[in-house]
Amino acid sequence: MWKKLTSWICIVLSISILFYMLFNDQDTRKTKLKAENGVLDLTSITLDEQIVALSGEWKFIPGEFSPAEAYQEDSAIQFVPGPWKEEVQFGTYQLKIELPAHFEEIGLRVRNIWSAHRLYVNGEELAANGTLGTKKEQVKPSNPTYEIYFTPETKTLILTIQVSDFYNARQGIIFPIDMGIAESMKSDVIKDINLEWSVIIILLIFSNFHFSLFLLRTKDKAFFFSALYFLSLVFLVLTRGERILLRHFPHLSFEFYFRLQDFITFFNGLMLIYFVYYTVDAVLKHRTVFMLSLPLIVYSVAILLFPARALSSLQYYFFSYMNFLAFILIVRFFFLYISKKTRAPKNELATLILILSSIFMFSLSGTFDQLFFSGRNVFNRMGIVLFIIGMNVFLAMRLMNRTTEAEMFSERLEKAIIGKDSFLEVTTNELEQPLYHALNVTRTLAKNQSSAEKQLLEQQLERLLYLVSDLKDFTRIRFEEFQIAVASVNLQMILQHVITMHSLIIEKKNIKLFMQIDRAIEVKANEQKLSQIMYRVFETVIDRAIDGKVIISVIHLEKDVRITIEGHGTEVTTLIAADETGQSIGQTIIEQMGGTYEVEIFNSGIRYTITIPFSKYEEQHEMQIAATLHMSSPIDDKHLPKLLIVEDDLIHAEVLQTLLSSHYSIQLAHNAKKTLAKLEDYKPDFLLMDEVMPHTDGLALTRIIREKYSYFELPIIMLVADEYPTNITHVLDAGANDYVRKPATRETILARLSAIALTKEAMNKAVANEMAFLQAQIKPHFLYNALSSIISFCYTDGEKAGHLLTMLSTYLRSIFGSSKENVQATLEKELEIIKAYVEIEQARFGERLTVQIDIDEELDMSKVELPSLLIQPLVENAIRHGIFEKQGEGRVGIVIQKLPQMLQIKVIDNGVGMTKVQIEMLMEGKIVSSSGIGFSNVLRRVREIQQATLTMTSEVNEGTTILLNLPNKGE
Repeated sequence: MWKKLTSWICIVLSISILFYMLFNDQDTRKTKLKAENGVLDLTSITLDEQIVALSGEWKFIPGEFSPAEAYQEDSAIQFVPGPWKEEVQFGTYQLKIELPAHFEEIGLRVRNIWSAHRLYVNGEELAANGTLGTKKEQVKPSNPTYEIYFTPETKTLILTIQVSDFYNARQGIIFPIDMGIAESMKSDVIKDINLEWSVIIILLIFSNFHFSLFLLRTKDKAFFFSALYFLSLVFLVLTRGERILLRHFPHLSFEFYFRLQDFITFFNGLMLIYFVYYTVDAVLKHRTVFMLSLPLIVYSVAILLFPARALSSLQYYFFSYMNFLAFILIVRFFFLYISKKTRAPKNELATLILILSSIFMFSLSGTFDQLFFSGRNVFNRMGIVLFIIGMNVFLAMRLMNRTTEAEMFSERLEKAIIGKDSFLEVTTNELEQPLYHALNVTRTLAKNQSSAEKQLLEQQLERLLYLVSDLKDFTRIRFEEFQIAVASVNLQMILQHVITMHSLIIEKKNIKLFMQIDRAIEVKANEQKLSQIMYRVFETVIDRAIDGKVIISVIHLEKDVRITIEGHGTEVTTLIAADETGQSIGQTIIEQMGGTYEVEIFNSGIRYTITIPFSKYEEQHEMQIAATLHMSSPIDDKHLPKLLIVEDDLIHAEVLQTLLSSHYSIQLAHNAKKTLAKLEDYKPDFLLMDEVMPHTDGLALTRIIREKYSYFELPIIMLVADEYPTNITHVLDAGANDYVRKPATRETILARLSAIALTKEAMNKAVANEMAFLQAQIKPHFLYNALSSIISFCYTDGEKAGHLLTMLSTYLRSIFGSSKENVQATLEKELEIIKAYVEIEQARFGERLTVQIDIDEELDMSKVELPSLLIQPLVENAIRHGIFEKQGEGRVGIVIQKLPQMLQIKVIDNGVGMTKVQIEMLMEGKIVSSSGIGFSNVLRRVREIQQATLTMTSEVNEGTTILLNLPNKGE
């Protein structure tokens, strides 16, 4: 809201500044005094009136150049400004002026006197323009705008102007002559000139902008004519008003200057008509536009052909005609706005009505010269300013409307693309799924069947799968929405797979195969896409290598891996352009993965050179995984890891079970409800789930599972329909450990499951190593203190010493023995460690330490499991940091309760306590405990447990309470 308000305030402020700039010069309309009978008395004007217009009744002697020093009392009256009443072509103006006291140094401003004249003050010639004459051939016309400055010797001035005009239909002093204090006059002239320069600059910017728009979009001719209209307005301002062009180039001839001025005036009107015509298509018909503009075209050409001002008597008719056209256009636009008979938006039509109205004001004010009486054309200025503002608004409106249209069409296109994608997805899936099932079932056929037929069938099915994938890729590439997610891929496995699929054809075509690869290299690529490309490349190569050889070379460069596959046959064959569509798809995919793709065709062979970004050399344990993938002998189901397959497609689920049954003990679930039930009963080690299922999809179900099981406890592999980065991000964010794109081969799924199994095993080892590390953190000074206490009791109480040795032995055996067992321990075992530790500490503290343990009676401590050494460090910290530094009796309480879904453990002490800052730093890990296993290690382990929480509250000198909640997974 505040942004809109700020915008409106800025608009109002800028317009206010603009109008101030337009009207801050001297306004001679404020001078109410006018000349009467050839005399202008200014003695009564105030000090604020520093510039006045010399208008009113002047003396005029027609047909005679009267002496400048003699004032003609009996002469006729002529109104200034205004044309001569009589049919004369030369004469003399005179005006007697009584000056006020504050008029000392004086300036005179002459705007338009047709067409040659001399100006005298008290008989002294101050200005001469052109050559006076009583005949046309004697006169040399000149009509500049100028100022003169002088200091009068008296307060009475006789202003005499001798004028000759044989060139203009409207002779004499057309615009008023201003007189005033020289400094004010100079300032006013500068303001007016600067104002016109500002308008010129703005119009030039608009003109260049519209020319640029036209060059960028030549079909839109409206921008061409609007640019010409702005440019003609520039010349209109340059040649009229303050006549800046003539001020800067005073030697321009009368003929050139006024031909240009008159031509540009009517050319400007022509450009306006065509701009309007091309902006709104329904405003006028082309024939109508031509007929309306024809008179202006003829008159503009005639102005250039005839002498300057020769046709000036016709100007008023054509000025009126242009005003009439502007009025007709306004009415026409208003009719279109009301009737809605055009496709143009209403806001654009309203803005164009404003623009045309301002132009009409500008044109009309130029037609009626009497509006120049004040010395400043108010409507002219307002018209041009409103026009500039209107054009600015119009451009904004058009941009806004085109943007809205673009957004609308973009939305329609997006819907069309979604529809196309849906159609493509359904169609290709209908082809993919049966082929995928047939391929996987073929691979599980009994060995006693014909191996050649089985291999041939398998190859053809895989070829069909790749063709379907090519169809998908081709469509996505064509619509420029193709994105590929890359990962580290074993290149040797892909090449070996492709060679195996073609081994029968290689044998039948008598091809020798040579392969050079130094080590098992991994590249950054998409496994499925790279396999697809290598399959097509190898298929093309062996077609050219009949009775010849195929050479495969893999070389590791600095950042890339170069793969060269070439085939050479014994005969010269004709290759059909190497499947241009397939090559284009392959090249696009490889480039998307950051590589290069080249094909060279020889008379008797073909060579493919492909580079892929290097990832790493395969580690040893990964090679072992690859080796185990080819195992097909069944293993005892009881000793196999448990795999739960969640798939609503019954056929697909059965195929997956058939494929993986030799390596996993498998159960199936077809919906979310059965899946959750199987998790409780079957307790699988791994979960293979389809992304798309009815009611509750795979992502939603994964989120539900992750609320109870961590990534470590139950790894999930998601079967996805596509590998768009956004989709993969959603899959991983939902809680999946990994994903496999459908349709997936047996080897791919086994590889992913094996990798997760190795990761899980490595995590188990890491946890065991962590436990060993935690055990190693027992402080030597604890043993030293404990042994010192026992030794002291040996001299005083042997029985007590023996008991303490037993407790120390129990404590150390529990600590050191936990690494040989599971990382989990029963509550009973954990309490045994705590009690042993407490008795040793009580031997040191004596009656100062009291420890009370309160356990829920419903708990079976022998069956409740929790992470080993999770409670003891909390008790140790309470004694060593809370009680040890406290004066007086110290109490530590351990409360264990069974809640509906949680096991709640409280460790409470009345020790020295902590500040809130210390608690925050401790919870953030910024303070590391120096005693025992340490609070920071406990906190980290708790945060790794799904749904577990640990909170701490404390008051200085009051004590500390630690609340630990662990998920209750049953006894």
